[in-house]
Amino acid sequence: MKKINRNNLLLIFFINTILLIKISNSINIKKRVQTSFGVLRGETILPEAEDLPAVTQYLGVPYGVSPTGQNRFNFAISAAKWIHMPKDAFKISSVCMQTRLPATSESEAFKKMSSQKFDHVHRLLLYLKPESEDCLYMNFYIPEKLDRHEDEKELIPALLIVHGDDYNWNSGNPYNGSLLAAYSQIAVITLNYRLGPFGFLGRCEISSCTGNAGLSDLVAALKMLSKILPSFGVNADSITLMGWGSGANLISLLMASPITLPKNGTALQPGALQENPQEYFFKLAEEMGCIGKEKDLKKMGEVKKDIRGILRCLQEHSAENVTEAATKLEVPTFLNSFAPIIDGQIVPNHPKISFSPQFGSLFREVDLMIGTVNYPAHSMLPNDDLLHGFDNGKRNKILRTLVRNLYSYHRKEIFDAIVHEYTPWDNPNKHPKQVRNEILSSLGDVFFTAPLIETARMHSTDEQPKSGATYFFLFSYETKSWTKEYATNGIRGSLTGDHIPYILGYPLLDKRNDQSIYSGFSNKDKNIAKIMMNYIGNFVKSGDPTKPKSFNRDSSIEVRFENIIWPQFNQANREAYLEITADQPRIKNYYRNNYVGFWSEFIPQLVNSGKDSNIPEEHGFLQDFFNRNSFFGNVRHYGNYRNEPFPPPPMPPIPIPQEILNNLSNQQKANNNSGDKENSTPPPTVVKANSEEYSKYSSILSLIVVVGCGMLVLNVCFCLGLKRQYDKHQKPNKSPLASYQRYNSSHHSQSGNDMLGYIQNSPVREPLLSSTNKQQINTFLRPGISPTCPKHGRSTAIAMELGNVNGSNSNSNSTLRYNSTGNHNSQLTSGPLLEEVQV
Repeated sequence: MKKINRNNLLLIFFINTILLIKISNSINIKKRVQTSFGVLRGETILPEAEDLPAVTQYLGVPYGVSPTGQNRFNFAISAAKWIHMPKDAFKISSVCMQTRLPATSESEAFKKMSSQKFDHVHRLLLYLKPESEDCLYMNFYIPEKLDRHEDEKELIPALLIVHGDDYNWNSGNPYNGSLLAAYSQIAVITLNYRLGPFGFLGRCEISSCTGNAGLSDLVAALKMLSKILPSFGVNADSITLMGWGSGANLISLLMASPITLPKNGTALQPGALQENPQEYFFKLAEEMGCIGKEKDLKKMGEVKKDIRGILRCLQEHSAENVTEAATKLEVPTFLNSFAPIIDGQIVPNHPKISFSPQFGSLFREVDLMIGTVNYPAHSMLPNDDLLHGFDNGKRNKILRTLVRNLYSYHRKEIFDAIVHEYTPWDNPNKHPKQVRNEILSSLGDVFFTAPLIETARMHSTDEQPKSGATYFFLFSYETKSWTKEYATNGIRGSLTGDHIPYILGYPLLDKRNDQSIYSGFSNKDKNIAKIMMNYIGNFVKSGDPTKPKSFNRDSSIEVRFENIIWPQFNQANREAYLEITADQPRIKNYYRNNYVGFWSEFIPQLVNSGKDSNIPEEHGFLQDFFNRNSFFGNVRHYGNYRNEPFPPPPMPPIPIPQEILNNLSNQQKANNNSGDKENSTPPPTVVKANSEEYSKYSSILSLIVVVGCGMLVLNVCFCLGLKRQYDKHQKPNKSPLASYQRYNSSHHSQSGNDMLGYIQNSPVREPLLSSTNKQQINTFLRPGISPTCPKHGRSTAIAMELGNVNGSNSNSNSTLRYNSTGNHNSQLTSGPLLEEVQV
């Protein structure tokens, strides 16, 4: 694999959480570096780990203008230079505004996450303070040169870490890259970018949509790095992006973006994009009072057209008000309220199109490494369900919520297909823990495994041009100290985010350090960490995880990995991947291929079959569709024009007037007093009332019938009169040629006549006589001639008659006479033909 030293961007793609804190030991050595933006002053430290060299860190380096006021919700603006005085980079900056932070109460948190994730988040929250909109800063960790001479101008590669976990919270500040930088001899950079509504508030006007402010922060950071990194001895043309969870989604979007200088990274995960940004834009505006909750739809439509006015109102509120309002919004389970959108600029198209062989040339030019764990969806279930399992009823609730929130067509068919696909039919009497494992597998496949494999397949296609390599690994190593409480719950393998601390080198830390977010590692864990850091360092340097640095062979575990040849992930290698375990690392093929095909091919085909057909919305309703208790968590609304996930309760019945109730009561009493008679007679008052009412309506009905019959007679007489007048006017204008019969099958041409009934070699063209006058003419019959014919019609006959009356001496070839009796006389004579008369 050739070394990457051109305008390329490598990518390491990870799933789920990563937690890291600043753990270092300052040796009080200050260092200055001259950059194109100005002089930076940093500090050289020694990581608290065994035998790791010194690292110089530059903390809180600005890369963008404070996005406040009119800059809020808009694209990032590059930071100004500080050429007049040096900038101290000794302290980290404030974190960006945090929205929808996890609950700090253990009882509340365990309803939504595992105890393992709660422990990590609880420690991480200590480092997510203070919050501010002025947060666009980076942190540099540059290793001291060890194996290079001072006069040698060799540049080291860089790794940019894009934090994940969620689109709404977290920061790059807690992640200290000094361990990985010192061990692998690469530059490590972390950064903050805007989150929640500040980073991903999308809005659409007539012809375009705008959003992706958080993505623009990454673009601004990459542009600054391309200018400033050479001053630190770092190759600006060899930058690797590493992300997990939401961070990986952002990186994958940048891989196919035409406006980023380095082009690299999956956004195929459900919920990675916000397909309806306008909905949450207006919900946030309503919550903050920028638009009223109007009941008049017409008035509301007029208000919502003023997108810029609403945006100005949101910009005038304090950041705390925006955060509080965003927290109150109800978000469907498994989805996001604020996420990247397709804006035609940073995200030009949907990732499935941008990654496809027809349009993914930029995507396939970079090297790609993808990794996951055995149970990537472990943190998505409540802690009690993970410990004890659940029955089929709870399983159905989770799957119903998944299907309702992700799909709009054929929901019942999709639900039945998922149940059938993940049911072990060889064991019908399933234990609750086995049902739990089915849900963990299905959620992990739909949200992580299938999108990852689909991205890897698109990247490793044989289509040309292609210059990037593709690698895939499965981290199956268990951290024993983290799985003690799950020892008897039946879950075996790596859980959400287990591989991240090994990549960053946390097991190498001194055990006496109690401030670490990750702790409790053994010597065996240290060896796995060295293997992971070696793979990552090699990939950042060359695009190949096995070159150029080999393992140290300090342990039997490293010896096992030394003998492993890691092939690329492609069809030629049968989609090979490396399974990382301590005892038996090995190369396998086609990771969860059946389930990947189910989510990547079968389900999309089923969904697309309903898009083009006129199927009513009710066809997609699941059983008990409007029963809140039949779902798990929050669900999205069921209609395009409704904001409620369930229809409002029915209106109460209209009350019956008291007068009517009294009459009914009296009538009921009268019936009861009549005894056991089968046909009781109503009280006289009631009979009298009914008789008067009937006679009144009978008179009105009779009057209507009489008037209707009278109008019918008048209409008939009027029509008959019109018909008679019409017949009278038509008789005098009867056409004199009406007696001419039509040409029919009994009139055949004979010898001496052509096919049109004309006498051969004769200029005379005679009309066809009626059958009553056939004996009066001693000539052959011909087809009839139209009275409007300009040459032989009625006008021509009149003109000939006038010519005869005037005593014309011309030798006429034929004379045609017409009289009022309708008799016709014609005789053949010689003479010139008649002239045409235009009618």
